[in-house]
Amino acid sequence: MKTPSQSSSWTPPKPKPPAWYHGILTWDDFQLVNPHRAKFLKEVKELAVKRRQILSSKSLSEDEKNTRLQDLMLRNPLGSGPPLCIEDLGLNFQFCPSSKVHGFSAVDLKPNGDDEMVTMENAEEYVELMFDFCMHTGIQKQMEAFRDGFNRVFPMEKLSSFSHKEVQMILCGNQSPSWTSEDIVNYTEPKLGYTRDSPGFVRFVRVLCGMSSDERKAFLQFTTGCSTLPPGGLANLHPRLTIVRKVDATDSSYPSVNTCVHYLKLPEYSSEDIMRERLLAATMEKGFHLN
Repeated sequence: MKTPSQSSSWTPPKPKPPAWYHGILTWDDFQLVNPHRAKFLKEVKELAVKRRQILSSKSLSEDEKNTRLQDLMLRNPLGSGPPLCIEDLGLNFQFCPSSKVHGFSAVDLKPNGDDEMVTMENAEEYVELMFDFCMHTGIQKQMEAFRDGFNRVFPMEKLSSFSHKEVQMILCGNQSPSWTSEDIVNYTEPKLGYTRDSPGFVRFVRVLCGMSSDERKAFLQFTTGCSTLPPGGLANLHPRLTIVRKVDATDSSYPSVNTCVHYLKLPEYSSEDIMRERLLAATMEKGFHLN
């Protein structure tokens, strides 16, 4: 009888290719969606790296290595308490969700993970497996569903010509909106009491140019309903942002908007400082009123 290796018709199993999204989601994404877990795992990873460096050092004696290894501790999560060694946490190789609403209490990160405790010796493996579960294997069904849904609208393979940053720009717009005074003058529409030469509009241009990135995003959210700009910036914002003079308004009045049509009703403030203060205050408040 022929063994599998002797049979000409037998072909060895091919290694399973990584999921299509593997490598797309990075540590930065992990920090965004799960900041507390990411922060903790980063601290554990740093300790594991320090341990590796100590053990591989040729300039330290065995006693010095042991002393430094004993000093590898985690910050107490309470802030004021004594530092902790990783074994004090009682962790095993399982992912434990913060809620049981999904119908499971824990998932092994490796075979028999519930029986293997996390120590300094295997801490680096724990971090890698936990990250892989949170950002790859643990969300496989959801990511496959996303791909199937996306493909119904637009074939995903058509995006292969673009980098991930270009795809993000196409789908989500500029995440760090920027503009110059020339952009504002050329691609906005001052009307009904304002012209491009009006003192109030000139102040408005200076105020917008002086905004930080977060302030610009808040301003866009306030005036357009979206905190980002389309590719190409203000030039491709449609309808264009229209700025009109708010009638019967004083320095104590606040701007208001018709978000759907990108329509900003701006009082003609007496100074740039007052305009900035009122405009930033307005962007921090949200409301819906019919007028």
